[in-house]
Amino acid sequence: MDAIGAMRARLRLRKPTRVADEIGGGATSWSDAGEIWAELTVLSAEANTAFDAGGAQARFNVRINRRDDIRAGWRALWGARTLRILAVRNEGGARIDLVAEEEVL
Repeated sequence: MDAIGAMRARLRLRKPTRVADEIGGGATSWSDAGEIWAELTVLSAEANTAFDAGGAQARFNVRINRRDDIRAGWRALWGARTLRILAVRNEGGARIDLVAEEEVL
């Protein structure tokens, strides 16, 4: 059983919503889906050398209290960082794990 004290990071969840535009196309709009406490663990970090881009890209395991509405494709805002949720691991327990990758612009 995980200690609740390990969940020290405060994240804001954002879910995508498709919005139609005037010419028949669409865009993605992001809406709030609540704030959560999480335990973040770095899974990997690598330098981004493609096209002389600076910085590094990190992948995280984000452990949170169980929620059944979160899906891959959502975002989690962690301070000034944006994490893109790639996968949700739900083994039926009190906690679920989100595999997330930092979005680097």
